Amino acid sequence: MPGYSKGLSLRYPPPYEVIDGCLYRKMTEKNHTYSRKLCNFTPKIISEITLDDGAVETKRLKLGGEHSNGRPLPEIDISGAELSNFNWLIERWGADCVLEPGTSVKDSVRHAIQLTAVYADKKTLFAVTGWKKVDGGWKYLLPNDSECDVNLSGKLSRYEKADNWSEHDLSSVWFMINVFLFAPKEITLTLLAFTFLSPLNEFLHQANCEPKFVLCLLGRTGTRKSTLAALFLSFFGRFNSSDLPLSFRDTANSIMYNSFSLKDVLTCIDDFHPSGRKETAKLTETAQLIMRGYGDRIGRGRLKSDSTPMESRPPQGNAIITAEQAPDIGESGTARYFCLELRDGMIDLHNLSKFQREAEKGTLRSCMLAYTEWIKKRLLKDKDTEQSFVHQLKKSFQNYRQEFINSGIRCHGRVPEIYAWLMIGMEYFLFFLLDYEIISKENFRSTYIQCRNCLYKLAKKQSVNIDQDKPTHKFIQKLYSLIESGQAVLLDKNNPVEFKPVNYIGYQDDEYFYLNADIAHKQVKRLCSEQEEAFSISKNGLIKALAEEGLTICDKGKNTKSARIGDKTLRFICLIKDKADTVAALAQ
Repeated sequence: MPGYSKGLSLRYPPPYEVIDGCLYRKMTEKNHTYSRKLCNFTPKIISEITLDDGAVETKRLKLGGEHSNGRPLPEIDISGAELSNFNWLIERWGADCVLEPGTSVKDSVRHAIQLTAVYADKKTLFAVTGWKKVDGGWKYLLPNDSECDVNLSGKLSRYEKADNWSEHDLSSVWFMINVFLFAPKEITLTLLAFTFLSPLNEFLHQANCEPKFVLCLLGRTGTRKSTLAALFLSFFGRFNSSDLPLSFRDTANSIMYNSFSLKDVLTCIDDFHPSGRKETAKLTETAQLIMRGYGDRIGRGRLKSDSTPMESRPPQGNAIITAEQAPDIGESGTARYFCLELRDGMIDLHNLSKFQREAEKGTLRSCMLAYTEWIKKRLLKDKDTEQSFVHQLKKSFQNYRQEFINSGIRCHGRVPEIYAWLMIGMEYFLFFLLDYEIISKENFRSTYIQCRNCLYKLAKKQSVNIDQDKPTHKFIQKLYSLIESGQAVLLDKNNPVEFKPVNYIGYQDDEYFYLNADIAHKQVKRLCSEQEEAFSISKNGLIKALAEEGLTICDKGKNTKSARIGDKTLRFICLIKDKADTVAALAQ
């Protein structure tokens, strides 16, 4: 290319020229033409980079050049907006790079630099993973892509695409899962379904049924939570338990920012393990933000410096969290995660190490490469096929959700949806293996049924967890603890006494607890605070929730009930004993 060969001075189009290694501009004034010096170096654009972060595209420029003394100027990276202000000049190229005085010099040098763009390399750099329309076709982006430049920073750079795959890789994965069992089926099949659900997120989003939950690996230290998470993340890169992508020790903003970049892949937010009240509050707030982000798929509202709204950046992939204790984030937060509990001795370390060796060899990454190429080849080959794929995902989601509802399992409204998403992940993984004749139809059916049965079992446990986090259920369970420990006393309604002990909270008879709303709410809230547990519902909110759930009897038009105590008529929370006993038993 003219002017770009090594050892030759850079040439610029008119009106610019290079004289003795300096940049000049030809000027004409009153029929007199002369050359005006602009600077003592010759700058150029080496490459123009379009940075696509999944929300917006920005331009970056790589500049280079030569000083008039022959010193090569180091290549630097600046934004398009920085080009014209030259604040980068001295800091990046040194004080001996001098712009001549004059009001139009900066503008002229900027103009000359831009004219060299015709010779510059032009490329797009992606700072996001997952499915993206590139040159009119779908591409599944990961670092190490042979066709697209994908660049993730920090520990996110451990995401990596396989170079190739073979049917032997697929057979190895299937063999490891079914022969060398390193964990109970309910653990491995759920994690497998969640893993292969992740590349479907883009099209589930198009079908308006994007996954809205987090998978929680819960267990004491030493139960191999992080090891297990790293193993399944190895379908998308090179991970081990010490370098998982995200951590509860990261800032909440950092976690949510990176969760947007990790589109259509699986990630892990590691180590919910608070110590002390202050850290508990901080990590619980982070957990709440994560559950809301993934559970609602909405980003935090932000404004630019000019007060216009920024592009929304909700999480776009799927996440595992590891925790030594369940985050105390209330009923709605608990409904946004699906829990897998690990206990001591549950993991077969010998068989686990075999699977880890396959991960280190890249077998799992090769399997995911084959899966995403299968999706592209079979389900995205043209517009009609793509639309049919999206429609089928929507239909499958609705059918699986209804199937679970029809099973009669009492649960929170989100649990049937979680079941549907996980079954979709398992279904497409099995279809993929069946299509490549890695498994038989009988293998397909038996694994499908095993997965369904495991998810039913887990869903029942999840429903109990959600119930226990209901403010009403927590109130009743803490109330029973206060009564059983003697910290709270209920007097006999039919034999009232004038003297009330300091720990009095109300009355009782054979059928009901007659609770003084102010005292009972205050006592339970105090106990939760001492045990470092959240109990944020107000007194009036609690009274209303108890009535709506049918746990209390009430006067018409009220959420409380009046009762005669001696010669006085007082108003109480009238809690039904039989129903309260059932709720309290759930905590056992």
